[in-house]
Amino acid sequence: MPQVRVPRTRVTPDELVTVLRRRLGTQYQVDYGKKRGAIVRRNHFAAAEVDIRDVAGATVFRVRGGGLPFLRFANRLTTARRVAYALRQSAEFRSL
Repeated sequence: MPQVRVPRTRVTPDELVTVLRRRLGTQYQVDYGKKRGAIVRRNHFAAAEVDIRDVAGATVFRVRGGGLPFLRFANRLTTARRVAYALRQSAEFRSL
């Protein structure tokens, strides 16, 4: 499961969704997820889930493959990696 650690604290789901929509473009649909997070979909089969966790002095985004149970492993290798890369490369969330 890819994790992205950023030096900012208290990142909101609104900020996360805005950054992902901007970085991933129109090929992906980004919506609010459960509690504090987002769901990123490319189509009905390719999806990723992002959870926000606060740690001392930073925020950790946990990205995992989503979608149908038998496709989660494949989504972890494709969609989840693309989402994690977009978070790492964003100017708003500079990785440590």
